[in-house]
Amino acid sequence: MGDGFGSLIVHCTARYLGFTNDEVAIFGPSENPVGTYQQFAYNLGQTVLRSESESHFLAPDWPTFAQLDAWARRSPAALWRSIRRKYNPGVAEILTEAAIVKERTNWEDVRVPLRVGWVQREMHPMPHFVLYDEQANFIGRAKHVMLAPGHGPLSFPPVLAKARQDPELADRIVQAYEPKQYAPGGRYIVIGAGIASVNEWANILDIGGSVLALTRNPEPETQDLNVPRCLFESIGIDAYVSMPFEQRVQFLGEVLRGTRPNRREWLATIEGGREEGRFDALVGDIDEIESGRAGLRVHVSSRHGEDPGWLDVTGITAGTGFNKSVLTIPLLRRLIEHYHVPVVEGRLKLQTNCGVPALDRPDSRLCCMGLIANNVIPHGDTIAGLKYIGRRFVADCARAEKLRKRPFPSRLALQFSMGRDVAHALRSVSTTRQLA
Repeated sequence: MGDGFGSLIVHCTARYLGFTNDEVAIFGPSENPVGTYQQFAYNLGQTVLRSESESHFLAPDWPTFAQLDAWARRSPAALWRSIRRKYNPGVAEILTEAAIVKERTNWEDVRVPLRVGWVQREMHPMPHFVLYDEQANFIGRAKHVMLAPGHGPLSFPPVLAKARQDPELADRIVQAYEPKQYAPGGRYIVIGAGIASVNEWANILDIGGSVLALTRNPEPETQDLNVPRCLFESIGIDAYVSMPFEQRVQFLGEVLRGTRPNRREWLATIEGGREEGRFDALVGDIDEIESGRAGLRVHVSSRHGEDPGWLDVTGITAGTGFNKSVLTIPLLRRLIEHYHVPVVEGRLKLQTNCGVPALDRPDSRLCCMGLIANNVIPHGDTIAGLKYIGRRFVADCARAEKLRKRPFPSRLALQFSMGRDVAHALRSVSTTRQLA
């Protein structure tokens, strides 16, 4: 359930292992499994991913994006960068591979263009689920279900959320992931210090505007990836899962930070803006907003020294990401309320296989992937995390169905041919400039 990255990964893995398209259905209204991501990347002006070479849509770990790049360009440069953890797949390359995987697996042929509104557990004549759309119309049955609803709604600090309800202020307060247009000579506050915020710093400076980077702490904690690299490995994941749920949530709160990989072009752009007097950093929180001569008049207070006070700015951009509470996703909220699924601080208390308690069974799985599963797989909202969860889910389904798996030579041939097609397609894509 869901038509994004997760659907593409689960479907490709299922086909690779031996399931046919007659045995798979994808529910979602979008015709493009990367459409939402593509729009977000465009809104951010993003050119490369924060993820690394291993994050791709093919079922096995190989060929990685760096290997595909080397194959396509006939150059080992990407491999050398990948060895030093300095290679990040470009957005164009990600979209190209997704298009090839979608075409080769006939993703569109199994898509049901409806959004699932309700999932009901039935036990007779065998354990399965009955599916209904958002108007409570019956749309199908499934023995195994993967919930891949994506992120919740965009998140705004309370003061900004309230100000957006005022028609005079709303157009000047945006989220980094929303469409926006900056004015040359404008002065903008950008909230946060993660990758989305830094993208916006560069976007504003490039257009000829001025940036006031607003953070809560004098030295915000950021890292290359959203969790430490060891938690991307199986040993780290096993250690994390071995903790009690409450301890995992606490630990995740300590290690989950904004991602801000070092990008030489960003650093050069920001330093140039600072020298021209167009970039400055502030520490504090916005506690009042009203109309002003530049567009907005904003009051900033700080817990670290003197308050910045009132500022006249053209607009505000919040790099504050998405609301992480599962209660903001209607389908999950209904499941939680009806089946009394345990929730702690907005997080589903999932089983260690990402199964939904009381509904997930070895012979009829109900599993979650993405951000809602990061209390089990800490990087669950990354491509690498989606692959980790998706592959286990498909393998569990194969065991439950006693699937006659695709023979190894056939799997090898499929993987090689898909990698060949991706590499061939990449030759017609302009090389994305590496920023790390």
